[in-house]
Amino acid sequence: MTKLYALALSLLLSGAISFAQTPKQHLRIQLTYTGSGRHLEQSIETIEATSTVQPATDVAYQAGGSVTLLPGFEAKQGSTFSAFIKPVSLVATSEFPLQLSAFPNPFEQSTIIEYALPADGNVSLWVTDAQGKVVGQLVQNEVQSAGKHRIEWKPQSLATGVYIPIIETNQQRATSRLIKK
Repeated sequence: MTKLYALALSLLLSGAISFAQTPKQHLRIQLTYTGSGRHLEQSIETIEATSTVQPATDVAYQAGGSVTLLPGFEAKQGSTFSAFIKPVSLVATSEFPLQLSAFPNPFEQSTIIEYALPADGNVSLWVTDAQGKVVGQLVQNEVQSAGKHRIEWKPQSLATGVYIPIIETNQQRATSRLIKK
């Protein structure tokens, strides 16, 4: 269990954020997360979880006071799980975090990478292999408007394996995970 915490749990301290729904004071979560894209759970004070995070799934918990992973919590190999201890705003706004997902995933010939920008700004989008080597530059420092965007990625002559799309804009960064069959 200690390895799970050491490998899968990132505790970060930083400033407040805004989001679209008013958060609960305390949150107890017992879910099985699946699918691509990012699942974000937020609470003003505490989160307690006995959830399961399936492979190729990205889950983040954010609470102002504590995140407790109870017996039964499992982040399976191939998943990404993060826990953040930082203030959560009580004010509901129309702002949303930078989002990144892809479908189909796993893919054979091509995949659609979809991202949602919270504001207008310069965007860079690239894909790395599991070792961090850039294998595709899809967007490079291009000004784009807020909202949803899609780009088709057709990697040629890439081996079967795991690839990481990375998007950066307005001092925000988001990643996902792609599996090429």
